[in-house]
Amino acid sequence: MKKFLSSPFLTFLFSGIVLYSCTTKHEESKKSINVQINESTIVPFDEAIESIEFIPLKNDSDSPVNLNCSVWRLLVQDERMIYSTICNPDAKIHLFDLAGEHLKTIDKAGDGPEEYQFIQGMNLIQDTLTISVGSGVLKSFLLPDFEFIGSQKLSESFPFLLTFLEYSPGKWLLSPMFMGELDENGTYPVFKTYNSATNSISDLPMRATALTAEISEGEIAQIDTKTHVLNYAFSDTLFLFKEGKTEAFSVIDFGDRKMAKDDLNMDAQDFESTVVNQPYAFNMGKIQYTDSISKIKTFALSPNPDMEMSNMRSFPIHEVFIDHESQKAVAFPSLAGWSNGFGDAKDGYFYDVLQTEDWIYALEKGSFGTFGEVLEKQLSELNGFEDPILIKYKVKFD
Repeated sequence: MKKFLSSPFLTFLFSGIVLYSCTTKHEESKKSINVQINESTIVPFDEAIESIEFIPLKNDSDSPVNLNCSVWRLLVQDERMIYSTICNPDAKIHLFDLAGEHLKTIDKAGDGPEEYQFIQGMNLIQDTLTISVGSGVLKSFLLPDFEFIGSQKLSESFPFLLTFLEYSPGKWLLSPMFMGELDENGTYPVFKTYNSATNSISDLPMRATALTAEISEGEIAQIDTKTHVLNYAFSDTLFLFKEGKTEAFSVIDFGDRKMAKDDLNMDAQDFESTVVNQPYAFNMGKIQYTDSISKIKTFALSPNPDMEMSNMRSFPIHEVFIDHESQKAVAFPSLAGWSNGFGDAKDGYFYDVLQTEDWIYALEKGSFGTFGEVLEKQLSELNGFEDPILIKYKVKFD
């Protein structure tokens, strides 16, 4: 595969992020809701939050493990939370109750038939946790005992599979790693569907440039069992996937800070210069959804003139929330900044994990606003707590 993204800086910065894709005329005809996002959308953290709960993830007192990891995933159920620290090859899965009390840590890394060789992506349906372990293989386990249910192999065309779900029996929606094939326009499909009964693969219409191929894959959030939201970085549209078909959901309007499509063909050096100079804002491709609200991340929604290349926390990254009913948006500076973490959303609440360095930095900088005092009081009662903290919150649109 030809390497377009040779810059070590860009590879580090955007691993886990997907770039903007071209939009077909068919997709444009279905655009309906236009949501304006600009600097006026940004408010202080405590002004955007309707309610918040800080939940320290308490370590196993008998056999402590490292809960801090730059690559992590959180899945929230009615009775427990699944927090995965995916620092391969030392990937572990931790179960907590809803109050943050440690229940168990699962370490089944290995080459055995009931073990995971790697954790690439994860999907949860009721109590069945399915993990993509490489080479298109999925392994399923029953929670909370992590009983092995079985494995299945999808197409060998999917050696790395971060994003996947079974939207109908035997039918899969996924965003596999790009394998180097481009069409006559120099683009490739970000999302695909796979039919395990016929072993057939179909491309969804959203397409990305070759520069995207050096970054990562698209993301999916569930609205209901039959409807999902699709997003990928630099896209100006969130899409719906329902019953095997896609349509535009909401158009993201950055106004005069919108990126020109021609820039998607820039080389790595030009793109690095673009990131440094922050001439426009762009969608970073993250997606969470609950109660008609989507959450995405943006870069340079408000440029930071003091951004330092050596300090990732100085990068102008914002959490943006779109209310699809009112067509309003609200944003605040990201507490974790650039991250390879995957939070969750459920019953109107958003869930994110702040690694130890994240919440310490946020407290020192005053990023929590008035909520900082609440967290400091909790921490004073925990005597030297040094593990990640989960934040559960609702946003408001005034």
